[in-house]
Amino acid sequence: MHLKSRQPARRVLREDVADAIRNGIMVGELRRGSRLDVTGLANDLDVSQLPVREALISLAAEGLVRAVPRRGYYVEELAPVDVLDHYEIYGKISGIAAARASRLLTDQDIDELQALNDRMRTVEDQGQQEELNNEIHSRINRAGSSRRLRSVLRPLAHGMDVRFGVIIPGWQANAADEHDAIIAALRARDTEAVRSAMEHHLSVNGQRAVDALTRAGFFVTHDEEGAAP
Repeated sequence: MHLKSRQPARRVLREDVADAIRNGIMVGELRRGSRLDVTGLANDLDVSQLPVREALISLAAEGLVRAVPRRGYYVEELAPVDVLDHYEIYGKISGIAAARASRLLTDQDIDELQALNDRMRTVEDQGQQEELNNEIHSRINRAGSSRRLRSVLRPLAHGMDVRFGVIIPGWQANAADEHDAIIAALRARDTEAVRSAMEHHLSVNGQRAVDALTRAGFFVTHDEEGAAP
């Protein structure tokens, strides 16, 4: 069990460690049912064990990790519906924020969103693509969410911080096209259109994620469920 992506210790906090482990789980570096060794993860990420333990507690709350008393932490066995539900819920909440943002964002704010999306469409580095994608969603969420809504969005957004650009063919182009529809609705100040566009964007990405994870052998199959231990 090893994570391929190492991060400098000075950049890593509990949230960063959680992001690294979450990505490792969702792209198959950390296999379902496997035990998560705190010492090994700390060495891989070049951090102390404390932020790793804190991250595992957070991931257990998300349902990605299972805590077993006196035995440690294990990668949870998720079903496709778990992933679909996460995206569906995030889409509904983000749709509320986006609808409000359509009344609050300035024309300059919307121009900046378009510029970010245009750049996301053309950059080749996957890390930059994902950073730009996250920035677009973060700006819309921040503009349209109340303090209460942000408290709900924050853990859902962290659950989406996955390198699906690695495993979803055409992710970059599809996401950018869907962002264009969201930005056009924002520019038109059409609250219902932007809500619908945001919900659709995240819902279809949930299905793409499930399809990609299925191809990668992430989910337990019926044959595996019936196999002898």
